Amino acid sequence: MASSFGHHLLSLFLFTTLLSTSINGNSVNPSTTSCPSFDCGNGLVVGYPFWQQGRQNDHCGYQGLDILCTGRQPLLCLSGDLYRLKKINHSENTLTATYNELNNVTCHVAPHDVKLNSSYFLNFSLENKVVRFFYNCTLYPPSLPYLECLRYGLKRSYVFVEGAIPEFDWERYCETTVSVPVIEKGGDGILVNSFGRVLQDGFKLTWRSPDRACRSCEASGGFCGYGNGLLQKFICYCNDGQQSDNSCHDNGAVKLASQPHFVAIGAVICAGLVIASTGFYFVQKKKIALKKIGFSRIPTSGK
Repeated sequence: MASSFGHHLLSLFLFTTLLSTSINGNSVNPSTTSCPSFDCGNGLVVGYPFWQQGRQNDHCGYQGLDILCTGRQPLLCLSGDLYRLKKINHSENTLTATYNELNNVTCHVAPHDVKLNSSYFLNFSLENKVVRFFYNCTLYPPSLPYLECLRYGLKRSYVFVEGAIPEFDWERYCETTVSVPVIEKGGDGILVNSFGRVLQDGFKLTWRSPDRACRSCEASGGFCGYGNGLLQKFICYCNDGQQSDNSCHDNGAVKLASQPHFVAIGAVICAGLVIASTGFYFVQKKKIALKKIGFSRIPTSGK
């Protein structure tokens, strides 16, 4: 019986600890001290809202804007595909990226469409134009310029700016088609002759703050974050170690460690008392039942 009661106490302790941790979360401060800018290759300094995968916590930047530092090239993952990060302009909220597969290749090929589904915060820049590649076409209009280095027997490959594609059943006679955003201001003829450079130059993306509260926080010099507990409340983290509900200019900003969740603590205590009283009730009930069994087994003397 003692072991049973001890088991209930252990369960109570574990439940209370886990619930308290879940509600309060870890005390983190994504400031310039704990989340510094970093250089993971090519002399490109990266900082908030980007964060370094495997080296920094995800509160150091936006979800989906984690940078992988391998070798000498910073890599950004978009919808499961890796892209080389070429430039970042924090003042304009823009970045330039290109296919990671273009390294050390003499005849460049755009291997797949560029998709941004993995990051809610990224958008294509208006400075891009979309081009479409048609690979390994078995039938094609005569006299059209094709990609010479991609010629394979009688098969031809082509590239056109979206909106200026010659009328033809390309989908039927070409093995694959790929749409790519590129930073290119020339016409079709220039694109055909320099498509390799165009792919290497890459495409430009812009990023935006998640919401109005985050924009206000960042304008005051803070970092946008969300409590990692059950409440998921928005928090503006400031460089001086304080936090606020809106911005670092708020007079009500307080230290992280001095802001206990009194409602949450009350809930934990109440939950603990309920478990303790329930456990005590069942233990006492078991004791009474055992006593009754013991009394019923006492033999009576015969007369």
